[in-house]
Amino acid sequence: MSPHEAVEIVVRAFHANGCEVTSVVADPADAQQVLYGTVTRDGVLIGSYYCTDRARQSGWRVVITNGEHVASHGHTAELDHAGDAIHLLTLTPSPQ
Repeated sequence: MSPHEAVEIVVRAFHANGCEVTSVVADPADAQQVLYGTVTRDGVLIGSYYCTDRARQSGWRVVITNGEHVASHGHTAELDHAGDAIHLLTLTPSPQ
């Protein structure tokens, strides 16, 4: 692909653990790289997730509704797969 070609972007939605997951996917016909996504429960935002390393599709970070990144041991947590981020968000309680 030349640097001047537009990459096709689509939005996909599915349900997991009683939540609606919406993902923004680049190049859906070939590479299918998830760029960003959100998780809602009963229409209320639980949080979002995004990829920090598109080339490897790794380094997923999760942001909850208060705007904070999910942390582990005092550092921003980086998950290996989009599915890990989705799983974490679908198990997060709804904000009050």
